[in-house]
Amino acid sequence: MLPNSAPLTARPVLDFTSAQVTTAMNRSFEEYFVPLVFTPETFERRFRSEHLDAQASKLWFRGEQLVGLVLIARRGYTSRVAAMGLVIEARGKRYGQQMLQTALDEAQARGDRSMLLEVFVPNERARKLYERLGFVNTRELFTFRRVPAPAEHAAQLTEIDPREVAHLVAREGTANLPWMFSAESLMAASAPTQAFSLDDKAFVLLRPEAERTLILTTIVPHALRRQGWGRRLLQAVEAAFPGPPLMMPMVTQGAGYDFLRAAGWEPLELSLFEMARPFEL
Repeated sequence: MLPNSAPLTARPVLDFTSAQVTTAMNRSFEEYFVPLVFTPETFERRFRSEHLDAQASKLWFRGEQLVGLVLIARRGYTSRVAAMGLVIEARGKRYGQQMLQTALDEAQARGDRSMLLEVFVPNERARKLYERLGFVNTRELFTFRRVPAPAEHAAQLTEIDPREVAHLVAREGTANLPWMFSAESLMAASAPTQAFSLDDKAFVLLRPEAERTLILTTIVPHALRRQGWGRRLLQAVEAAFPGPPLMMPMVTQGAGYDFLRAAGWEPLELSLFEMARPFEL
């Protein structure tokens, strides 16, 4: 039971251990749209690669009781709400508005130019909160799924250093990629993430997991595009990872979306809106 008389207070993530923050994270996302359960190891691997700012990120309390958290990632003049959640007993009490407004005020005070976040399209309550605080939709992000159907004569993949793929994405990837799958995030990829090359002409970065194989990026150099290398790469990935479904998150509408549909991949119904809140200079 949360004490009604105590004010909300915030403490930076920097004051807590990874285990404590992970526990707060898991409590704040109970009964969420999609299951989110972290260990300290998986929490660190994900959020450090996204450039979590442990001073700007906050755990929120009412008295001694946890209310929720707002995790902030930062790159240059841009902040991103990497995660925001409330414990079950704190939901529906408008605490989220105070928590996010504080993050916005602090971002503007330190000179940031904008703040980003992603929200599931059906999460209407959260979307309305973000809109009240000045966020606007910038694009819709889709997750694609494919049950592997290995081809009999698929080409063989060669494992390479993941950093090579991240550098290639930085040089030749699409501009303005979603934060979690931008070159800056991919640079921090570590085991169990793996990278593979197909004849040094097409490249993939992926993470095998118990219930899925998560594809973080695929990339074909500009000079080799429209020659079928992307299609052959996906066939090779299916042959090399024939177990759980393949998943490719945060695909924007356009050429990549159309390519995956043509290759037999299907978008999941649960999509995300990316939203942005610019700050006045």
